[in-house]
Order: sequence, then structure tokens, then C-alpha cells
Amino acid sequence: MSNRIVAVELIQGLSAAERQWQPHPFDWLKEHDKMADDKTKVGGQDLKRINVNEEYEVSDWATALGVTPDQLRKAIAAVGDRVDRVREYLEKK
Repeated sequence: MSNRIVAVELIQGLSAAERQWQPHPFDWLKEHDKMADDKTKVGGQDLKRINVNEEYEVSDWATALGVTPDQLRKAIAAVGDRVDRVREYLEKK
């Protein structure tokens, strides 16, 4: 199953309270499809956002945050891909 399908299913599976701040899953995918991942550029934006379309980023961030990749994807689906929001969300769980 592709990361895109997993992301949509995670968003659709959120509670109403968790979804209130999230865009429609297809709008979310369109926005994330626009993001280019230039692996020659590190730091800055890459340290502030998690690209769920790159398995190595999901794996690295999951390890760094002490959660499973699925828990990380659900957190991203709930609060977006900004690391600070994901970290805060996971700390509340």
C-alpha cells in the first residue's frame, strides 16, 4: 500500500475533534505532492517538517521521537507535518 493511501486512511480515521484542524485528505495530498525533497539541502525546513512520503524520514523521526512509524503517521495526520506540533501531540498521548 502506498504512503499516500496510508496517509488518507489515517486522516479519515481520526476523530471529529482531531480532524477539525485538518484539510480534506485530497487537499492534504495535493499540498504535499507539491513539496520537493532536495536531499542535497539539509537543515532549515528539513529539520522543521516530516515528509511522510519518504520512508527514511518516517523511520528516522519515529526513532528520534520514541514512537512507531504508524504512531508517527497518525500524529502527522492529526496535527500536520511540523515537528514541533507532532512532538507536542505525542507528549500529550
